[in-house]
Amino acid sequence: MKEEKKRLFFGAEITAAWPKELPDGRLLDEKARHMTLAFLGETSFAKLQARLSSIPRPGFHVGLVGRADRLLFLPEREPHVVAAHVELFHGDDLLHAYQKNLLAWLKEQKYPVDERPFLPHVTIARAPFSKAEWKEVHEEIPLFVSAIHLYESVGNLTYQPLWTHPLHVPFEELEHTADIAFRIFGEDLHQIHLHAKMALAFKYPPILKYISADSIEHSLDDIVIALNELVAKADEEIGTPFKAVSFHGSVKQRDSLLEWEMIVDV
Repeated sequence: MKEEKKRLFFGAEITAAWPKELPDGRLLDEKARHMTLAFLGETSFAKLQARLSSIPRPGFHVGLVGRADRLLFLPEREPHVVAAHVELFHGDDLLHAYQKNLLAWLKEQKYPVDERPFLPHVTIARAPFSKAEWKEVHEEIPLFVSAIHLYESVGNLTYQPLWTHPLHVPFEELEHTADIAFRIFGEDLHQIHLHAKMALAFKYPPILKYISADSIEHSLDDIVIALNELVAKADEEIGTPFKAVSFHGSVKQRDSLLEWEMIVDV
């Protein structure tokens, strides 16, 4: 009996505050947008599945946060793909190290691998499209890595996860009667601060231009003060839907992560 082969690749699922309207093109569904880590091509899933227990795991437990900072048209000479270049605010070394470890593991398993330098990007659309129209899309987009998958490409821009290594979300929005609320997660106070800023950016992407990974925090009060300075500066220059971040709650230890409930006055 002939062995069934599938078109396989490893990729990082990307969750982002994608614009609701984009130029024409063969758009990928938001859930299908990913960052390719290693492409295998047509190969036996059954053989690979039997080896997945030994696959290297990433050196991060919470989804890495960043932004789509510019558009790429690939390949350069005759582009047929519109992609968003990914710039991470932290963990870039961890992502590149994991991608290299994954390639090394695949080589050990006798799979052919692409040795070209890793370019972190997310495909948004495929041809036909108007490059000129897409160049008018200037807004930076906040994003985070939400899972690592082994995908099967089943055609028609559809990608089916066959194996998943889940990552903890950096934040989640909560229901609140009057204001906006988020539960923020992190491995330390620095991540709590950064992920709180990213939660604001997911709610209002233009604030991204005021966000960096730099911060000095010794307590939750330091974080709230810095967040309010960020909100005040952005509101003065571009206007935001936020009034202030409340001095509310405390940072709690939940299993291996820190957790804080952030309330934002609007």
